Amino acid sequence: MGFESQKERVCKLADENREKIVSMAQYLFDNPEIALEEVKACAYITDFLRKEGFEVEEKFEGMETAFKAVKKNGDGPRIAFLAEYDALPGCGHACGHHMIASMSVGAALALAEVLDTYPGEIAIFGTPAEETGEGKVYLADRGVFKGYDVAMMLHPNARTTIYPKMIAIGGMDFNFTGKASHAGTYPYDGVNALDAVVLLYNNVNALRQQLKDGTRIHGIILEAGKAANVIPDKGVVRLEFRAKEQDYFEEVVQKVVNCAKAAALATGCELEYDWFEPVCKGLKSNRALEEVMEEFFPQFGVDDFILIDGGSSDIGNVSWEVPTIEPMLGVCEGEPGIHTADFRDATMLPYGLDRMIVGVKLLALTGLRILDNPKLLEKIREEM
Repeated sequence: MGFESQKERVCKLADENREKIVSMAQYLFDNPEIALEEVKACAYITDFLRKEGFEVEEKFEGMETAFKAVKKNGDGPRIAFLAEYDALPGCGHACGHHMIASMSVGAALALAEVLDTYPGEIAIFGTPAEETGEGKVYLADRGVFKGYDVAMMLHPNARTTIYPKMIAIGGMDFNFTGKASHAGTYPYDGVNALDAVVLLYNNVNALRQQLKDGTRIHGIILEAGKAANVIPDKGVVRLEFRAKEQDYFEEVVQKVVNCAKAAALATGCELEYDWFEPVCKGLKSNRALEEVMEEFFPQFGVDDFILIDGGSSDIGNVSWEVPTIEPMLGVCEGEPGIHTADFRDATMLPYGLDRMIVGVKLLALTGLRILDNPKLLEKIREEM
C-alpha cells in the first residue's frame, strides 16, 4: 500500500474515532485541573490508551501526573506526540489544553494503526503543568525525549500559524535583607531594604534602553516593608525575563543580577536571588519538519493564517533535545483572545470540534509522511 492509500486510511480512522476524541475533550473540559493536580485527566487518558493497546507507564520519571504510552513495530522512525492537560486557575481550559491532549491522543491512535505496514514507534508523552513551565522542563532535563526522531503537538488558537516564534522565559526572586530601626528616631541605624527594591526597579528601567528588540523584563514587588514608621528590613522583587535567543536570554539575566547587586551595594543590604520558576527555552525552529505538516493544511481548508511572535512555553526545552514543532491551529469562528472565557467556550462549539478533528489528521499525516519516507529525517536532523 502506498502513501495515498495509507493517508486515506489514517483520515478514515480519525473520523471513525471522532466520538472518542470529542468525549475525551469534553471530559477534560468539564473537569479542569491546574498544574500538577491533573489527577483525573491523567487517569482518564491513560485508561483510554491502555484499552487501545498502548503500553502505558504512569507517574513517569517520578512525576505524579506525567505518563508515557507506546506502540511499536521493529526499528523505524520514532515519533512522539506531546499531550498537555492542565487548566488555568479560575478560568478552566481557556488555553485549550483539553484539545491539545485530545488531538495528540487521536493522532497517535490513528497513526499506530499503520504500524502493521511501517516499522517504527508511536509514543505519547503526557506532559503536565505547561502553564507553570514545569512538565516538559522536568522531563527534558531527564533526557526522556532523546532518541526520538521528532516531537510534535498542535496548540489551539483563534487563528492559525505554522511557524510560531516562541521565546525564552524565566523568572527570579530578588531578596534584600537590611536592618530595621525606628524611621523617626533612629533612621541612621537602619539599612533600608525598600531603597534597594526601588533602586533595582530603577536600574532595570535604565537597562531597558540598551536591550534588543523583543526582549522583555516585567515583574512585581512582593514585599517592601510593613509599617511606615519602621525602616524596612526585608524587600522582595519578582522579575520575569524574555528574549528571542537563548544566549541573549542568559546575558539579560546576568545584566539584571548586576542591577540587583548594585542596589544591594548602594544601600548596604544583603542580597539573595534564585529562580522561582523553571527556565523555558525558546522554541528551536525546525523548518524542515514544519514544511512536512504545511503540505496538509490546504487539503483541509485551513487558510486563516496569521503571524505569532513572542509567546513562551516549556515545549522550547523539548526542541533543544529533538526536532520539535508546535503550530497553532485556529479553532474559532471569531477572534476571542486565548486565556479568556470566550475562547474557552468557543473550543467546544461545533466549529471548534470540527477543527480539532482536522488537527488530529494534520498530526497523524505528518507522522505518516515520515514513516513512509524516513529519508526526510536527514534534512530535519540537519536543522538541530
